[in-house]
Amino acid sequence: MSVSNFIQPSELRAFAGNFATGVAVVTTRDAGGRCYGLTMNAVTSLSLNPPLLLICLDNASSTLRALEESNHFCLHFLAADQQPISNLFSTKVDDKFASLTYSIGEFGSPVLFGVVAAGECQVASKYPGGDHTIVVGAVRAMSVSGGEPLLYHRGQYASLVGHRKSA
Repeated sequence: MSVSNFIQPSELRAFAGNFATGVAVVTTRDAGGRCYGLTMNAVTSLSLNPPLLLICLDNASSTLRALEESNHFCLHFLAADQQPISNLFSTKVDDKFASLTYSIGEFGSPVLFGVVAAGECQVASKYPGGDHTIVVGAVRAMSVSGGEPLLYHRGQYASLVGHRKSA
């Protein structure tokens, strides 16, 4: 283990990769109605009352710029069979929505079909967070379909299937 006053991004990524996370996609639309989205795992449930979610987006992200224009987003938790959707939303493809089935939610963001759960949020606040922006979303609507989630651990996709432990 190296000890230094400065942690390299690759070192932090390797450290954080040891924490298994769910795989999420955040979607939004810009002021002109164009859809944007990206894959992320920097997600947390922040508060039950009021219902708040927290997401972190790279400051250079076009999705962040669209979210700032629209002031809303939809957070999707992907199902175990949705690795292709995760891969799609982690690219710089111009129109990530061209081959997908989705609807526009009640609050204006694209809502993907077939996900484990989706929550439509209005931006409640934003905070600087280094090279990312921390966005707090007030949950306005949600749907839970259930099923097995897609997971990510040590740079690879994972699944709970066959690996459940009793409590």
